[in-house]
Amino acid sequence: MIFSIEWEDGDRRSDDIDLLAAGALRVRVGRVNVCEFHEARGGRMGESLPVSVYPLAEGIAMDWWRLFGGRDAQFSAAAHRGGYAMPDLRLEFDGVGFDVACQPRRYENPPVCFPNDAEERLERKDAERALGAFLADVIDRLEERGARDSGLQQQWRLVQASCEDPEEAAFCEAAGALGLDAYDMSDADAAFIEDSGALFDGEALAEFLSGLRRVPGRNGAVESIRRAESRPRHKSRLPEIESLRAAEPGASGSPKRKPWEAGYRWARESRRMLDASQSERFRSVTELARRLGASNFETAPLAPGVSALVETFGGETGVHLRPFRNRPLGLFAFARAIGDAVANPLTRRSAVNSLRHASRQACGRAFAAEFLAPVDEILCMRNDGLDTDAIADEFGVAAELVELQEENADRIRLACA
Repeated sequence: MIFSIEWEDGDRRSDDIDLLAAGALRVRVGRVNVCEFHEARGGRMGESLPVSVYPLAEGIAMDWWRLFGGRDAQFSAAAHRGGYAMPDLRLEFDGVGFDVACQPRRYENPPVCFPNDAEERLERKDAERALGAFLADVIDRLEERGARDSGLQQQWRLVQASCEDPEEAAFCEAAGALGLDAYDMSDADAAFIEDSGALFDGEALAEFLSGLRRVPGRNGAVESIRRAESRPRHKSRLPEIESLRAAEPGASGSPKRKPWEAGYRWARESRRMLDASQSERFRSVTELARRLGASNFETAPLAPGVSALVETFGGETGVHLRPFRNRPLGLFAFARAIGDAVANPLTRRSAVNSLRHASRQACGRAFAAEFLAPVDEILCMRNDGLDTDAIADEFGVAAELVELQEENADRIRLACA
């Protein structure tokens, strides 16, 4: 991803901040210039977009901590277009890699079409470098024109100062995970972030907080975790988890790879380590817990926003699972927790929640799907004439999971090749 701007000469003394930052913008995603446009009236075509880049730059600076701290939180360039036509450029960080995507977009006013689509996956450092270089270019332009205290400049100074202190940067990212302004929040929110940081580290913290972003009464989540962990260990401990961690299904966590790829591979390898053929079924939480060495497993009353909690203690791993009225959903959440524990980097605690694209969640979802309902087994059953509901009942999973497994058959095989 590369931003480039050819600045307009314009009025050096204008009081309009937008005019001071006017120029011809190009953004390259992969090898595609997503700023190429066609005008509906007159048929004019252009490769550089004549706009003020100030609204976009200010939006990136204001959302910096949400962009790099939040999960399942897209930044949309079009949402910060300031009335100008802008390509449908979207940015999202999943905790391992940074996804950049653009889809064709047409505007009625002004009558402009952006025909190109593109996508690119970057390492975090490369995304930070590209976005930071764009902001620095815009700020240099403003300072050259005499502007010193625009909202963009003030915000970027705050961000840069925070980046100099690792603890402050971690706090700001945690605030971004909750969708909060890191520099303007209540004492209660700040205390909740501190309490959460005492339980979770790194990516696990970002996903825990992101999963609570829209949950009412989220401050009770920390206390519910402490209560769950105060139970006798035999109610949550899964002894066989440690043996599954010894599997080697191929490299995981690469910024260039999607997190779900590792989930599928670990699912197949975990079945192999358990000596569980594809025909073996795990139709209930109790049955799966026993297969993992837990004969006294019990659910725990976790707060809304947390489906399960993985806890590592004294070289052992436990899972605290919220009770589910829907048995297939409970089984899937339990298998996701197992996948989180097995296929993701080891951490003190990690939460299973409603996020879909965050790295640990995506990996755990893929693991659970392939572990509970192996796609090759599904396809064999389909060839035998069974319908979706019958296949789902056979595995103890939801019909939607069976359908998704079939839709994803090719990418599952590719990930496991």
